[in-house]
Amino acid sequence: MLFDASLTSLGAGILLLLCLVRAIYSVWSNRYSKEPPFPPGPKTVPFLGNVHQLPVENQQKTFYDWGRQFGDIVFAKLFHSPVIIVNSLDVARELMEKRGGNYNDRPPFILLSELMGWDSTLTHIRFGERFRKHRKWMQSAFMTRPALNSYRPLQKRESHIMLAGLLTDPDAYVRHFTRFAAATLMEITYGHRVISESDLYVHLAERATSETVKAGSPARMLVDFFPILRHYPTWLPGATFKVEALHVRGLVKSMMDTPYEMVKRELEAGKALPSFTGNLLEEHHRKGTLSHEDETDIKGAAGTLYAAGTETTATVMTTFVFAMVRHPEVYRKAQEELDRVVGSERLPDFDDRDSLSYLNAVIKEVYRWHVPVPSGLPHFSMKDDEFRGYRIPECSMIIGNIWGMSQNADLYPEPEAFRPERFIGNPNDEIMDPKNIIFGFGRRLCPGKDFADSNVFLLAANIVATMDITRAKDAQGQEIVPPLEFTSGFVSRPKPFKCVFSPRSPRAVELIHQLNQSTEA
Repeated sequence: MLFDASLTSLGAGILLLLCLVRAIYSVWSNRYSKEPPFPPGPKTVPFLGNVHQLPVENQQKTFYDWGRQFGDIVFAKLFHSPVIIVNSLDVARELMEKRGGNYNDRPPFILLSELMGWDSTLTHIRFGERFRKHRKWMQSAFMTRPALNSYRPLQKRESHIMLAGLLTDPDAYVRHFTRFAAATLMEITYGHRVISESDLYVHLAERATSETVKAGSPARMLVDFFPILRHYPTWLPGATFKVEALHVRGLVKSMMDTPYEMVKRELEAGKALPSFTGNLLEEHHRKGTLSHEDETDIKGAAGTLYAAGTETTATVMTTFVFAMVRHPEVYRKAQEELDRVVGSERLPDFDDRDSLSYLNAVIKEVYRWHVPVPSGLPHFSMKDDEFRGYRIPECSMIIGNIWGMSQNADLYPEPEAFRPERFIGNPNDEIMDPKNIIFGFGRRLCPGKDFADSNVFLLAANIVATMDITRAKDAQGQEIVPPLEFTSGFVSRPKPFKCVFSPRSPRAVELIHQLNQSTEA
């Protein structure tokens, strides 16, 4: 979601005048310029551009409709800012991978970066040397086989705790998924083991991220399009956006500073467990080069891991459960495969994955059927470019409509249907794999994608092996089929729904208890 159509009255007269002048100039320059035309797109109006055509929710669907009307590459405007909307994987790869040198930047997120304090995180850093440094750190932590293998014991331990949670409090399944993601990332990032749901560091991180979402609503992002508003005095009427942003800034600072200082203390005391943050600190200490800028970057890189990984993992797993409740025949088939391949005397492991073709297809279809991040984070063009005879101007926001790509009927016939079989025995399986879409593009590709995917596999496989998931019933004893409704926002998941988790057998309960007892020992 980019912007709410209902605008605040903040400085409306001045803004209208500025945009009117710019619009007149834009029309004049386009009419008399010999440069290539912009890509086709919806008609703009002065001042607003196309903002008035965007709904408050589910803007990815409007982008998709524009794509069907105008083509794979669409030109629009948010106020005076040019926007390129990409609805096909081919175009996304051409621009953001093959021409990535021009399209791997981020827009200047003034609200989130400058005012709220997320400017030191990889997701928001502008393209350049600092970005390359952060990217290198992330690659060493999540894009090598030895690093990924080293996390497997932790992932398995926390998955067993998740299963125990489903036994004792099955209705809180979303919370168990969130706890799993938080615990694994907190230990990898800071060497801190999460024991309690009231863990201080998890609480700080969750508060910072949740308050960011609240204070970062589209209506408050006017400052991103009119940067002069960053200087708007907080004591004047209409300054709520800035007051809330500065409040969030304090929360973000606490989220990043507090666990970082904990790692420093543990290192000085010789008690620190291996961690992403600890490794970077020790590397800089060996070189004798730990500057204030280095500390800021380490804090930001560590903050990226938690903020980017926790909610998305929980969201995908919630979508998995939702799909299984709506399609019980798929779940039964996945259970039959697990029983045949793994049996009932142990839980599935990472090494079983290649033998579980149907479960892998189910996971791919979960990724595709409802992508967790419908529109991704926008890229930004650093200079003018020409593509397929069209002009892409400098400083254009490039939106990869991930949801639209996942609904491509040419690639995925009957895209609204949940059909794992589309990924089995298909010669185009590599092209169709939704992992090529959902984790982003080019140098902005999520470096933790393989780790995140392994988490989803492990949780899904363990649940399928040990739990039945069935529909809840109403007062008349009729099954409740959850409606096909999803939240709208940067991350999208099914709206709250009821279902029933129950252990498949006494042996499944015994296995879960045994594994958790060995973990505690």
